[in-house]
Amino acid sequence: MMGGLKSTLAAVLVAAVTFGATEGQAATAQSADTVKTSGVPTLGGRQFWGDVKAHAKWRIQENVLTGHFRLLDPSNKRVTWGTYEECAEHLENVSQAHSLQWQSKHLVVMLHGLARTKTSFRKLQQTLDGAGYATLRVSYPSTRGSASDHAAKLNSLIERLEGIDTISFVTHSFGGLVLRQTLSSASWRNRIAVNAGILLAPPNQGSEIADFLKDFGPYKLIGGRGGQAVTSEAAQALSTPATPFGVIAGGRGDDKGFNPLLEGDDDGVVRVEEARLDGASDFMVVDAIHTFIMDHPDAVEAIKNFLKVGRFDAAHGEETSLK
Repeated sequence: MMGGLKSTLAAVLVAAVTFGATEGQAATAQSADTVKTSGVPTLGGRQFWGDVKAHAKWRIQENVLTGHFRLLDPSNKRVTWGTYEECAEHLENVSQAHSLQWQSKHLVVMLHGLARTKTSFRKLQQTLDGAGYATLRVSYPSTRGSASDHAAKLNSLIERLEGIDTISFVTHSFGGLVLRQTLSSASWRNRIAVNAGILLAPPNQGSEIADFLKDFGPYKLIGGRGGQAVTSEAAQALSTPATPFGVIAGGRGDDKGFNPLLEGDDDGVVRVEEARLDGASDFMVVDAIHTFIMDHPDAVEAIKNFLKVGRFDAAHGEETSLK
């Protein structure tokens, strides 16, 4: 069905990556944790920076190309830059001066998808902030590493967390594969409990599109190592999360889906069957395309329910207290 259509798929990929690299550049500050600084706005380039430490919506990032670090305030302004130690010292000084702390000891970590940015979870973060959770939208250079590479960085970031005793995850697409790898080697679990993992549109069985394009030059150039990590061979080699998790797939609820090039129901990128993973506590399909599934009202409600009771339907499951 997909033969002879590499050019079309490559064009779609380019459009998706271009959108992901530029989305939400005018992100607003998180008023609850904002401390006025003399920082300067960043110039974008979010595919080159990854979070290495976070506290109360402040973050230290490392540049994947140069290896230097910068400290960003909650409004995404650069406060200082240099070595990790210099940025960490500055953050500690700000934290002590302004008594910075997470608004809850239960942190919800959000992981964006391939070639996307943390701004894709901006609306969901606002919702979860309002529900009383501490939240963190992690930035990572998704196209410049494998699931294992990004998992190692995420584990290191979690190891450095202070004031958190419970953690949950909400992921999109490739972020779900990163989470699966992260939880398979998480030494921090002896001090931080994992409440739940919620995977949105994850290519748990790999992506038919990635399998088809994996050796295609433009795909390899644009998708990088992350693009190779969503093939069926790579995805199916990952461990199943040893924690309660649920999967939300996008689709039309029929046998056609949004993408005529794919067989069966799909969200335009990932087929519903590709999203399934044995061991899930719950599974549901919402009428949404891949890019915006995290903003769909049914998905948002299901996420809140799963964080609270471990099921997408609030009428089932056992309630988890919010600290």
